[in-house]
Amino acid sequence: MAKKKVANRLRDIGDTRTSGSPRPPMPGTPSDTQLVELGLFVSATFVGTLLLVALAVFFGIRAVEGHLETSAERTIDEYVVAAAADDPTFRGITDISAEASGLDVHLRGTVDYEDMSEVIPALVERIDGIGEVTAELEWVPPINSENVRVVAAPITITWANSAATIEGEISDEANRNAVVAELEKLFVAGVTADSFTIKDGAPSERDWLSKILALIRIGADTLPEGELFVSSGERIVQFSGEYPTRQARRDARDAIDKVMSETTFAFVSGLSIPEPPAFTREEVIELQGNIDELIEGKVVEFELNSDVLTSAGTALLDEIVDALEQFPAVPIEIAGHTDNQGDPLDNLELSLRRARSAYDYLVANGQDPERFIVQGYGEDVPLASNDTAEGRARNRRIEFRALLDEE
Repeated sequence: MAKKKVANRLRDIGDTRTSGSPRPPMPGTPSDTQLVELGLFVSATFVGTLLLVALAVFFGIRAVEGHLETSAERTIDEYVVAAAADDPTFRGITDISAEASGLDVHLRGTVDYEDMSEVIPALVERIDGIGEVTAELEWVPPINSENVRVVAAPITITWANSAATIEGEISDEANRNAVVAELEKLFVAGVTADSFTIKDGAPSERDWLSKILALIRIGADTLPEGELFVSSGERIVQFSGEYPTRQARRDARDAIDKVMSETTFAFVSGLSIPEPPAFTREEVIELQGNIDELIEGKVVEFELNSDVLTSAGTALLDEIVDALEQFPAVPIEIAGHTDNQGDPLDNLELSLRRARSAYDYLVANGQDPERFIVQGYGEDVPLASNDTAEGRARNRRIEFRALLDEE
């Protein structure tokens, strides 16, 4: 009986397995619902990770772009502040923003001066790390403005017989007083400054006024009569006057050029000498050829490290005198040169002293002093290499150059 019950129970179990009824789950096996939920969790985690990576990249790039935008706008602001400090009439730049895309920057806004549309992008391009710079900058003139900066009228200073007159405009009282005080020291017979007035809003002259005062001193020291014209608007200086000799004019011009090299002004020379004797181009060419033939392979000799002529040096100069007398109207430059041994400043001074010694000898032997210009070039214009004794000997020389122009 017991065996029969067991057999019946086994049959019932088999019937259950083959009848399609669900089998009971094994202990620990996840259900279908749990599997779906797990899949959704994994997917959400993956998507979240991708999103976090994307956000990190985006915000990293955005941080770089923000830095470039800030740098661009700060550079523009600094330019405006500096320009306004240099020129009180500078009206500034309004409403410019920078927008970065990667390393490229686009500027957008308005400017008060038309040329700022090119200046501002050029400034931004210099910032480290910036790629291409593009701009949409509109020129918007200020309301009720003629769009012209205030410019002072040119200053003109004339002098004669130890008295001076000054006319024109200047930016403020302090600069006006400084100019008048300097003139009063230089021209003891008096200074007339009634037409030298203040121009409100004109740019300050502080970057060039001291140089103009230096030019006035040169004029007062070297010219009994002369004129100095200064246009700050056109950035031009003209110095006019008649010097008695070519040498005096050359010395003054050298002093003027030294001052002008420290400014941004253009120089226009009005320096002259009394009407020289007439000469032709053919005479200049022929005289230069005669001199070159005389001194070929020779030098005007001096004692060692001295400006004292040797007997051989005076003998060569005697021959040059004969050549010069054939064309007495042709102006001549006497130029001294040295090798590169020793201190350059000492060499420059020695070259000038030697050129003057040659000049003194020629004048003492009947040559017109007004036909000459004396110049020392030191070691700056070598004929040959200074690496050999032969080359250095060639570089220690006096040259005589017939001049085509009035200089």
